[in-house]
Amino acid sequence: MEWPSAYLDEYEKLVMRLTLPRARVDKVGCNNATRVMFDSVRKQGTLLEAIQILTDLDLTIKKAYISSDGQWSMAVFHMTDLDGNKLIDKSVINYIEQSPSKIQYAGFKSIEG
Repeated sequence: MEWPSAYLDEYEKLVMRLTLPRARVDKVGCNNATRVMFDSVRKQGTLLEAIQILTDLDLTIKKAYISSDGQWSMAVFHMTDLDGNKLIDKSVINYIEQSPSKIQYAGFKSIEG
């Protein structure tokens, strides 16, 4: 039995929503830094892209925790600005929270090409 294309489109949208990387910013969980949490389906280069976005914003990574269960990965970064203060600039926080879409759609070439 073949599924109608409308169902496949909805299924593809669901899979995409479930597998998109997410970023959350926690300003209150740590006294001396802002926590930035990225979680996503484990894919080659995702962690590198997340770190690149944070360093492009001239932020300092004080600590990082990375965990993976084989299919999913989560990275937690304790971040400060260049002066050692927690992040307070709303535009920077919003950019970080919107950045996973940049990671997802940047695309990586596989070994096969």
